[in-house]
Amino acid sequence: MHPVERRRSELRIPSTGITLLEGPGYFGKDGRLLAQHWTSILLSKGHAVHWIDGGHRFDPSRFFPTMRSLNCPIEDGLRRLYIGRGFTLHQLHALIQRIRHEVALTQASMIVVDGMLAMFLDEQIKRFEARSILRHCMASLEEVGRNCPIVLLDGKTMSPLHQQLKHTMRPYVHHRLKGTWGDRKKTTLRLTSSTGVYDVTMKQPSRAIAQQQLNQFTSNVPAEQLAAQAVALPTNQTEREPTILPAQQVDGSDQHRCAEVGHPGVHIPVQEQHVAMD
Repeated sequence: MHPVERRRSELRIPSTGITLLEGPGYFGKDGRLLAQHWTSILLSKGHAVHWIDGGHRFDPSRFFPTMRSLNCPIEDGLRRLYIGRGFTLHQLHALIQRIRHEVALTQASMIVVDGMLAMFLDEQIKRFEARSILRHCMASLEEVGRNCPIVLLDGKTMSPLHQQLKHTMRPYVHHRLKGTWGDRKKTTLRLTSSTGVYDVTMKQPSRAIAQQQLNQFTSNVPAEQLAAQAVALPTNQTEREPTILPAQQVDGSDQHRCAEVGHPGVHIPVQEQHVAMD
């Protein structure tokens, strides 16, 4: 009798509902690479994405490598990336409250809230007020999530209040991905969910290269002059992009081997037609 062959699975972009991506780093900073990868794939396919920055760390140059590897013109792709940045908890609350109306206009295929709980830990905000605003935000996101997937980025628990806020979020979260580094060099991000374990191989360009790419995109200097001054940038043949790898057990042991697969499958949700209200 032949052993049952384990089917290879892929870490797909969520189709609906709220997905909590808990990555290592400050408020899930390192797990944000996966959300950027998903965003770049959607942008390359002509879909719009809303990105709400609650951690004051948005950097457009982080999208460039994956977009180039997918043959997506950077300027064209960034036009479909709608950025909202809240510098206080109440500004973040306002951005989340109006996202329903914005999605009705843009027909976006995904919403990302980066550093979801960072603003809620402000010492000037009372705990009762923070939990009340969070429930209001999650209820609004849950309504939008019926037709558009939402990805929330957060990290490890930092304080008792942080733990309470995560407990408040739990009833609204449909999927949960918990990320840890799989090696000391921090090149493999291991994500654990109810459906399995996945390895994501990360290799981002250095800060100097990323800054050079951003300068080339935003500078008013003619392209010929920039090319003469620029350092050699990696091409698609030499630059490795984040790759989704399904983790599989070897001989029943706890060790994992990874078989490389292509880009994660993309499921584009069927959006309902909304009519903008005055």
